[in-house]
Amino acid sequence: MKGRGRNAPCWCGSGKKFKKCHLGRDAQPKGNPWDAVNVNRKAFSQKKCCARDVGLGDCDGSVIKAHTVSRGPNLTKIAKDGHVLHYVASISDMNKNGGKLSVKKIGIKDASVFHGFCSKHDRELFSCIENEVFTGRPDQCLAVAYRTMSRELYEKDAGAHLRETLREADKGLKPFEQFMLQQMLDEIDTGNEAARRELKATHDALTNALVDVRLDTIRSVVFEFAAPLPFMFAGAWSPFTDLHGGELQKGYADELLEQIFVSSFAGNSSATICVSWRNIDDAPGHVIADQLLALPDDQRALACLQFVMKHVENVFFNPDWFQALDVKQRERLNQLAADGLDPMGSVPSMPVHLDVDFQLPASARSFQV
Repeated sequence: MKGRGRNAPCWCGSGKKFKKCHLGRDAQPKGNPWDAVNVNRKAFSQKKCCARDVGLGDCDGSVIKAHTVSRGPNLTKIAKDGHVLHYVASISDMNKNGGKLSVKKIGIKDASVFHGFCSKHDRELFSCIENEVFTGRPDQCLAVAYRTMSRELYEKDAGAHLRETLREADKGLKPFEQFMLQQMLDEIDTGNEAARRELKATHDALTNALVDVRLDTIRSVVFEFAAPLPFMFAGAWSPFTDLHGGELQKGYADELLEQIFVSSFAGNSSATICVSWRNIDDAPGHVIADQLLALPDDQRALACLQFVMKHVENVFFNPDWFQALDVKQRERLNQLAADGLDPMGSVPSMPVHLDVDFQLPASARSFQV
């Protein structure tokens, strides 16, 4: 920064002149950190239909709160008094808990929602999983993958503003601290943009599959359990490693990564877990699904629980089951949840160990779709 001309472009990349941006910033009063939090909250509440103008018909009705984990068929089955438990990673809560995650109650009307579909598209695209029992039909697997991927892309789009929102968060800091913060924000933004590109490519592929009714665009493995599961989840991520820590994808800057889609479903006295991936050669999701199939029947639910805890935000628990966990079980879940939190976007590194017994039911049947 030393010797930089007042009218030269600012070193931070804002596009402003140095004198209008970082000149004298160390002497400026510090901003309110909650301003950025409020901007974030507004971004994640933006209403837009992910199926608008993509060949799936016109939108109709207002944009609604779409559930990625279905409320009626699934969340109600594990809820107590209309509430479930989930891990919370908000800044305010982590400040109160010394940087640790907290577990909170949430009403099933608000769990796993995003403003991502108009009422018409939500009804037409997802009726097969909202109003029918999930049996692993190809159309159901595709609908679940599309809704899950829509939410993931929605979140990355909402996070795209973060770089500009926090550009002035270094007011009152020393020059070196300013530089380090701006560098960190650049790295976060680079990672988010790379994720947006790859998620957009996959979302486009799934959209085209729905438009053209190409149900073979994805492949799935379905695990059925003869007893209920005490948790429900839905999510997608780009796996760098498999269940055993083996490398699946490099994650180079110009690489379009492949995703794995996972969802669970509740029956009256049973449960189902669906693992899906794009139907391409050497798909990472296929590798992971084969590894799950190779596990003993009584370890598959445990492996799925631990794997999604590392990678998926939308995991919800039956309150009675969670409160009854012992110290060792609770600590394992805490470790897995915390392993997936890193503003720099590093890959969760904690391995999946099957040494802690959560008393989960064994799978009664599995099949490929």
